Amino acid sequence: MAIETQRMMALLSLATLVLLSLIFEPISWWPVAFICLVPWLILIGGATRAPRVYFHSFVLALAFFLFNMRWLYAATGLGYLALSVYQAAYFPLVALAVRHVVRRRRWPLAVALPIVWTGSEILRGVVISGFPWFFLSHSLHGVLTLIQVSDLVGAYGVSFMVAAVNGTFADVILASARSFQVRAPRLNLRGTSLSLVFALAIVIVVVVYGQIQLHRGTTSAGPRVAVIQGDYINSVGPEAYKGLAGSITRLMDRIYLQPSQPQDEAFEEDKMLSYLSLLDAAAKEKPDLYLLPETPWMLVLNPEARDNYPLARRSFIALRQQAMQRNAVVVTGSASEIPTPNDVLTEHRRFNSATVFTPDGSEPERYDKIHLVYFGEVVPFRFTRLHFLYLWLNRLVPFSGPDGDFEYSLFRGTEFRTFTMKASGAGDKTFRFAAPICYEDVMPYVSRRFVSGGSNEKRTDFLLNISNDGWFGRGIQQPQHLAICVFRAVENRVGIARAVNTGVSGFIQPSGRVHDLVTHDPSSPWPGNSGYAVASVGVDSRYTWYSRYGDWFAWSCALLWLLLIIDYWIVRARTLAEG
Repeated sequence: MAIETQRMMALLSLATLVLLSLIFEPISWWPVAFICLVPWLILIGGATRAPRVYFHSFVLALAFFLFNMRWLYAATGLGYLALSVYQAAYFPLVALAVRHVVRRRRWPLAVALPIVWTGSEILRGVVISGFPWFFLSHSLHGVLTLIQVSDLVGAYGVSFMVAAVNGTFADVILASARSFQVRAPRLNLRGTSLSLVFALAIVIVVVVYGQIQLHRGTTSAGPRVAVIQGDYINSVGPEAYKGLAGSITRLMDRIYLQPSQPQDEAFEEDKMLSYLSLLDAAAKEKPDLYLLPETPWMLVLNPEARDNYPLARRSFIALRQQAMQRNAVVVTGSASEIPTPNDVLTEHRRFNSATVFTPDGSEPERYDKIHLVYFGEVVPFRFTRLHFLYLWLNRLVPFSGPDGDFEYSLFRGTEFRTFTMKASGAGDKTFRFAAPICYEDVMPYVSRRFVSGGSNEKRTDFLLNISNDGWFGRGIQQPQHLAICVFRAVENRVGIARAVNTGVSGFIQPSGRVHDLVTHDPSSPWPGNSGYAVASVGVDSRYTWYSRYGDWFAWSCALLWLLLIIDYWIVRARTLAEG
């Protein structure tokens, strides 16, 4: 059975598409992760026509991202399509390097694949702002033993292990089926044995290390935190769509989207009252800190601007009173608007902020979000020589208003701020915390920067993540988001409390164990209800290798991947020169 027909290639691609889709939330069949890439690897190693391999790799990846990332359409249809195409482009590049070293350099797939795949993951996670979603490691978020190694090599190291096992299975199949190897050199027994030893050694090290770390006993109970969850679907509104694209978008909205609530001032006030009632309900459990989501309602809390908005002023007074009366810290998402009349670039600067109210009633502190989401929070090229490109891009996104002239782009914060608090529920101990906002908790470097204080100092005891996932309806995005956040806890050995509009709100221990979720069913992380949960956030004394040194492992893989691609072009040039 030779892999030469389009039908056979399509079947192999389809098999990996199905298997790869099964390993992520909400299905999360994690054992499948160790075989999900095998059909695709057989295609890469066994087919003789390289262009067809690259074409099918791209189509496979595009179908995967379009299907599994369909939740992004609710926030941006154009961004959903563009990001899917961009992410899919990595698969042919992975196939090129892997195919080259397997067929020309005689490397086992068990060695070649994890290097190249891990390199591709970190580039997907950082290039063009980065989108570190659907990593192989994310499928194992609930298998605590296998993810503890993240405190050394990050989530990328877990992906390396999974890819090595996939490569080993593919090596065995290709080595035992001559018909799969038409022109490629057949793997001998020695090569297959090397694959088995390599993958088995990695798995054993990961399991042993995981068990050791899970039994270290370095975690203690920190402050009691109340995470408050609302359930409000957001939308940019149909009036924001323009032209033919707008007509198509409105049609697709009817298929994909759930109805959103009207975003007027009266409704925003109702949301404020709803959240305050949840704070009152949580107060009976005497938490040390109350955590509200990102933008729970239309809040502008900084002193330079809050008096310009009546609801914001009332909200400020209510939240400050909550902190003083409860003798607790209140953390909420908010907007900040700073007038800059003497700035030649803009008359005011807007920020996405986390505002921290303290029991003493003083002016609250805030953290301004640093990692902004392209086209959701900022349009690129605004203050560059490519300003014309910014204007064009700004008109394409619905947030720019019906005329496309509203400049909604936010400004980045400049400091990874940490805050301190005393917790009466923990013996009046002082704790340090930080509050990454929204997708900052999926960006490994952000959480690390909050925690890392140099070679010998861990400067944060726990993290608070505030998000507004109501932009994506109620569905598969929310549990996927939670699964990714698990790795930030393990990488840095910090407990995390999450308050997320629509969910999933709850707690993550430094070991990665998820607990006390705000859901209809505590055993299933599905979104879709309002409520609260109160628990102690975990505090861990370990200061990890990853927190100190970051993504050294993944960048090493990316460098090796680059060298393999360079080697491919050198060999190809020599082949063409020799006729």
